Amino acid sequence: VMKLLGVSTWETPVYGLKVNMFEKNNSMSSVTTVLQDVAIPMWRIVLIQQPRKRTSAPVSPRGEVPRVLYNATTKTCDFMKYMRHVSAWNNVAKLVLAKGASNMSLACPLKRGVYVMNRIQVPPDTAILKFMYHPNTIYTLDGTVLSQNPKDKGSLRTLCRYEINATIFKSC
Repeated sequence: VMKLLGVSTWETPVYGLKVNMFEKNNSMSSVTTVLQDVAIPMWRIVLIQQPRKRTSAPVSPRGEVPRVLYNATTKTCDFMKYMRHVSAWNNVAKLVLAKGASNMSLACPLKRGVYVMNRIQVPPDTAILKFMYHPNTIYTLDGTVLSQNPKDKGSLRTLCRYEINATIFKSC
């Protein structure tokens, strides 16, 4: 079972993100406010396994360094096509973005508006959680929403960032 520990967000004047955490059912919801169209929106998702004893030093006293388990950047309009090939997280993505649970647009361009995700949750029976389980380990999901310049594909501008920390524990 995944237990949420905390969430933080960083916004820009043209892209707002508010995330609410619900400890009772171990889920979150979000409200995204897009104040101007984004020609080519992209999501960068990085999953990091933190050292068991976290410190501010880049290497923990036991010589452990954070381990990147997943790192991908994709256009939002290609996100579900990409997720089909990442079977470990495909069901989670479908759940979070399902109609009735979300009105988040995966279109390119992303039109200005307010987008809501009401059911951000990793079900306890998600198979990958069994493989990720390590006692006293914190996982960080570091997400960035980017805008790619249509004239210069290498030029990316950060619209917002979020960080979600969680741990995984065994349930009987």
